Amino acid sequence: MRDGNHFESVAASYGSARPPYPSVLYDTLAQHGVIGAGRRILEIGAGSGEATKELVRRGSAVVAVEPGPGLAARLRRTCPESSVVVSRIEDVDLPARSFDSVVAATSMHWVDLPTMLPRLDRALGPSGLMAVWRTVYGDPRVWTPFRQAVREIVARRSPSDRPHDPLDPRPSVEELEAMGNFRLVRSWQWPWQIDLDAHELRALFATFSDWQDPGELDAVQAAAAAQPGSVTEHYVTVLHLLRSTTGDR
Repeated sequence: MRDGNHFESVAASYGSARPPYPSVLYDTLAQHGVIGAGRRILEIGAGSGEATKELVRRGSAVVAVEPGPGLAARLRRTCPESSVVVSRIEDVDLPARSFDSVVAATSMHWVDLPTMLPRLDRALGPSGLMAVWRTVYGDPRVWTPFRQAVREIVARRSPSDRPHDPLDPRPSVEELEAMGNFRLVRSWQWPWQIDLDAHELRALFATFSDWQDPGELDAVQAAAAAQPGSVTEHYVTVLHLLRSTTGDR
């Protein structure tokens, strides 16, 4: 699924540094039958339980897969009602038709999709659901002095290190549909905003796998500190909901 070394290095601060997903996301998942009372959920890359705790709060029975031992230990403390599996999802034995839904919160881009999509399909019942979401940190449609500073930091990287279109985060719908096991039901985008200070922004950026350079983190913190008061960040959470095609075949 991923090399967890970076995420393990920030395990102690990961849960507090990352802002929560908007409540409308979970409302939408519940409305479409992805989560809820009695639903058997497989969660991929659960981290320290940022999404897990809300899935459990809404009555779901969650098997949370997390490869990092430090993150998994925090996950167990955060969500003792969940069943935690310390492993890469690629190495987990998934019995056929054992789940109603699969969810991945900012984790599916680490998964070996050609290997896992057929296996996830088999683990679901006919017409089972898969929800894949992540937050875009920095809405490209909104200009702020802080975000301009971030763009200038990123522009100094080599071209291969620069991100692609942020409003089309990987995996794309095309990648999720590529094996023929799942078909898109619908996608959503929810813009939202949050106020963060310079220390909170540095802590947040330190959780990103592509922001490991201490000099870049110093520059982010300095750019935030240069703004009057806190920084208003504009984010977008993107959700793709797909359904297994097994029931169609």
